[in-house]
Amino acid sequence: MMAGKKLGIIVGTSFLLSERLRDIPIQTVSTPFDTADTLESEAALIALRHGREGSIPAHRVNHKANIFALKKAGVQCIIGFQSVGSLKETLPPGSLLIPHDYISLVSVPTLFQSNRDPHIVPTFDEPLRQSTIRLLRGFKVPVFEQGIYWQTQGPRFETRAEIGFLSHFADCVGMTAASEATIAQEAGLAYCCICSVDNFAHGIGHPPLSEEMFHAVVRENTEKMEAILQYILENAGVLSCPS
Repeated sequence: MMAGKKLGIIVGTSFLLSERLRDIPIQTVSTPFDTADTLESEAALIALRHGREGSIPAHRVNHKANIFALKKAGVQCIIGFQSVGSLKETLPPGSLLIPHDYISLVSVPTLFQSNRDPHIVPTFDEPLRQSTIRLLRGFKVPVFEQGIYWQTQGPRFETRAEIGFLSHFADCVGMTAASEATIAQEAGLAYCCICSVDNFAHGIGHPPLSEEMFHAVVRENTEKMEAILQYILENAGVLSCPS
């Protein structure tokens, strides 16, 4: 693996069959937290969140290994590609959201193992977030530039009652971004995410959520997200990564 790439990207299962990625060899990287699967492009190192087969469910993703593998290669900032459910009817499927904050109240992972380790003040990296927003404006796709991401544990979707509660405090719900943001910040790396709104959460909007509908919309959005990934790789130099 070539060291020194400033940009890291973490992608989900929908990218495993991407024409832009399928010809890049997958490398298995050893870390103190087990192994991580990565792809190396000219502009960035890409971590496969759910493994090379896409078989690791959200609640078992090894965020520490994925992010340590990126840090080991010299990455200084990370963009996570996320699939989320909308908690607001004003945020419809097909939208993009760049959240400015997150909530995660269960199973928060950490690199810290002793009371002498420092606390972090958790946040998405604002300079990276703003430069990502500016870059996506050039791609000419509608982007919601503010929003709160609520992470649940998964792997199941949330109940109607749970979504009714979450919708009072957040704009979208997912299962991985808050953990990635926390571990990245503990590792000293800047992190933000691009959320593809792939469904209304259970009980929000019409028609009602179903597993079949979710997978159908993910397939529809995959081509757009692949194009965004390619656009970011081609313009990675304008992103605000720490030096």
